[in-house]
Amino acid sequence: MVSLTANEARTMDFLLRNFFEDYNINHLARMLNISPGGMFKILKKLKSQGFLAEKRMGNNIFYKIDYSSNEALDACKFAMAEKSISPYINIWINDLKQVIEMAEIAVLFGSVLKKGREAGDIDILLVFGRKNLNAIEEAIHKLNAIKPKKLHAVYQTMADLTENLKKKDKAILEEIRTGVVLKGRGLLVDAIKNGQN
Repeated sequence: MVSLTANEARTMDFLLRNFFEDYNINHLARMLNISPGGMFKILKKLKSQGFLAEKRMGNNIFYKIDYSSNEALDACKFAMAEKSISPYINIWINDLKQVIEMAEIAVLFGSVLKKGREAGDIDILLVFGRKNLNAIEEAIHKLNAIKPKKLHAVYQTMADLTENLKKKDKAILEEIRTGVVLKGRGLLVDAIKNGQN
């Protein structure tokens, strides 16, 4: 079983979602608002557990998730689950239950995460097999007919998602970087792993 402190989980989640950049101790400390000394201890512990790999460039050491470690992948899934969700977002998650069940991966993103009730619409990334397209579109159409805010979905197959991660598609990277994963944490971790260059 994976056991991470809150700051260790934040660090793993950050490195996973921001895999397209290189981060050293000082940069991670600034990004996560943790002292450099505290970040050093976190990275040392995560590295000793086999969760992180180091890459040296000159005098700098950069840290990445060690995707060859099953324990690291489990820690990523655990860390990704640790985002807090407002009651307003929980209402939307409940309303989206049917759509989420048909998807392999569902990530809520966009203004609703920052603005809550003040958001103009609801954005969701859905990853699913092509056979589910009509059913998902129909479910979204029904929701849009009765809900006061429109649901905008970004559709991807697993192959599309992996390819877009390899290409470092800015929109997909931002959705993953900032979104709340509602379903498919393990599959998303696998897609990020397979999307590495």
